[in-house]
Amino acid sequence: MVIRKLKQKKILNTKVILWFLILCLWVYFLIRLVIGIFSRFSHIPQTEMPTLWASLTFSGRISVDNNFPNYTHSLIDIHGNKIWLKSSTINLNSYKDTKIEIVGNVKKYFKTTPILEVNTIKLPDQNVIITSNKYFFVKDLVYLDFSAQPQLSAIKSWNDIQVLFNDAPVVNIERFVCSKILKSRNCTYLITDYVNNNKDSFESYRWYTFYKHGTGFWTTFDDNMFGFMFKNISDDMVLDISNMFRIVNKDFIIKNKLDLIQSNCKNDTTQLRSIDSEGSLVYEDPYMLNLLLNGTDKKNNPVTCRITFDARNNWNVKDVEFSNK
Repeated sequence: MVIRKLKQKKILNTKVILWFLILCLWVYFLIRLVIGIFSRFSHIPQTEMPTLWASLTFSGRISVDNNFPNYTHSLIDIHGNKIWLKSSTINLNSYKDTKIEIVGNVKKYFKTTPILEVNTIKLPDQNVIITSNKYFFVKDLVYLDFSAQPQLSAIKSWNDIQVLFNDAPVVNIERFVCSKILKSRNCTYLITDYVNNNKDSFESYRWYTFYKHGTGFWTTFDDNMFGFMFKNISDDMVLDISNMFRIVNKDFIIKNKLDLIQSNCKNDTTQLRSIDSEGSLVYEDPYMLNLLLNGTDKKNNPVTCRITFDARNNWNVKDVEFSNK
């Protein structure tokens, strides 16, 4: 009797284990089936999912799609892929329903959809690149650094750049060609006129000289061709804005892209080593900046380099013409 009971108990335990294994297999295949179905209908298949912190670029329109703190907005790109967005440096609400290009890093996944921490926005209709509340108006060759002032922002308004404080306008900035203001006159003529008429002036933190043109109007100049008019601005505000305002000229690019210049301005026999004061920067629609430099190589021989940057794509070098005389 005891032996029979032990055998029955052993058979019972074997059946329980067998059914348990069958149940586990059933659950496993059910989960795989669900994941497969979900992945099939997901916008981004699992096999194409980027790794965490990968840098991604998408084009489309931003919509408010709040699931804070996971994400605040979403974007469906031209291929129908859905991406959830958030940003600690850019107010995404300012660009909802706007045709834009975004660049960001995959912070995490919510289910199988990536959440992008947006760090750069590009507005193709305005030729504007915004990174961490720093605004580069490519066509106007103006750079505004509002990274320390999150209340400030900027937009393109007709021919002007409009600076906003908590969405309220504080100044319009207009770039102009000096020779179009007075025929056959360059910027030196206008500067001399300001000086001769004892106009108020000051030098900014960036070493630009600002001249008071009239009540609510101030002007500064880039070399001898272009001027920048600050319109409808108080004297106190122009002092603050002047420290955040940069002119994107030859000196600006040399300072910020010297490594790229030196690594590309060369040929098989020599390389650009020093840069003289002569040179120019020309904007080419829509995002190309053509920089012409004169200088010398390591043997102090004169050289010339014309280098073209693609400002929209991380300042990639698109073309180089290098010659030694």
